[in-house]
This record gives sequence, C-alpha cells and structure tokens, in this order.
Amino acid sequence: MSQLQGCGHLTNRIPNNFISRWLIKKANKSMELSGSVWRLKIRYRKPKKGKHYGWGGGLRRADAKRIALYLRR
Repeated sequence: MSQLQGCGHLTNRIPNNFISRWLIKKANKSMELSGSVWRLKIRYRKPKKGKHYGWGGGLRRADAKRIALYLRR
C-alpha cells in the first residue's frame, strides 16, 4: 500500500498514440460504471527532440513520446 500512497506510477512504457489513449479512456469509463473509486491518470513523459519538461514535470500531449499511468481515487 505504501507505493500507492507515494504516488508511484504503474507503468511508464506506453506509447503516446490514439489507440493507447482510447484504451485508457475506455478503462476509466468501465471502472466508473462498475462503481470503482479508482481511475487511471495519464502523465505525458519522454519529450520529443527539442522539447522540454515544463513546471511541475509535465509535457503537452503533442510533445511526448510515452505515457505514464498513475492510479488515483
């Protein structure tokens, strides 16, 4: 349980493309319909060449190569 409290990512190797984002959105919708309190949060990672992380460690969707998934309530 300590990993969940520390906000560790579930995975950070998901490619940033339409299919991946669609599947995550579908999974969140399914979790909502089943009454779960958990959701998957997307953070964009691994900047493309010439792009940099912004304040707070985030990237724009168009500037990222990968997606990191976090579990949140």
